[in-house]
Amino acid sequence: MSAPLVTDIPLSMRLLFISLLIGSAPLVHAQLLDSIGIFLQEDPRFVGKLDMRGSFISNRNVRIAGIKFGLEHARRFQYGLGYSFLLTPVEGERDVPGIGTVPTRLRIGYITPYVDYAFYQRGDWEVRIPVQFGFGSASLIYHDAEGRKQRLVTSGLLLYEPGMSVQYRILKYVGIGGGLGLRIVIPTNDSLGERLSAPTYSLGLRIFFGDLWRDLDRDRP
Repeated sequence: MSAPLVTDIPLSMRLLFISLLIGSAPLVHAQLLDSIGIFLQEDPRFVGKLDMRGSFISNRNVRIAGIKFGLEHARRFQYGLGYSFLLTPVEGERDVPGIGTVPTRLRIGYITPYVDYAFYQRGDWEVRIPVQFGFGSASLIYHDAEGRKQRLVTSGLLLYEPGMSVQYRILKYVGIGGGLGLRIVIPTNDSLGERLSAPTYSLGLRIFFGDLWRDLDRDRP
């Protein structure tokens, strides 16, 4: 259903969107965009994936979870949209006028346009460069004297998250992989009191649901 809509968009417009997303990455140059342009001429297929990464907030180890949906061309280049949020509780204490010191919890959520380029594929090995931007918000939550949830501080967020990942396919539908990246955060309000920019990492099993679904669909009578 999605492919005809995307292929109706001129190739030049899609390349402009891609260059805006990854234009500041060091590996982006004319040759790379030419290669991506060739991949974009292939028919796209729908992809969806869960995204789980480790990171740090003010030296505390946290988990960032998310979900992504997009299109993939030639099994090499993906682009789409996702949503990420802070999964690990990050708690602290703050003074609230009229109440006193109360426990707080940090909440983060942001929308993530992304691109993902597999620049190396050989045998069961694959190396990819995922890059995403983010825009959303963070807030400190506390409960007032009546037990109602209140926001103490709210900040808009702009994020840039480049990275690199490596995976090895050990079975047809199962692989192992890991990756390193960086989360650069620009808050609109410094009153959160937390350092949000930090390295990111991932390590674990990867299930290739897209390949599994395609094979199951192919075997249907």
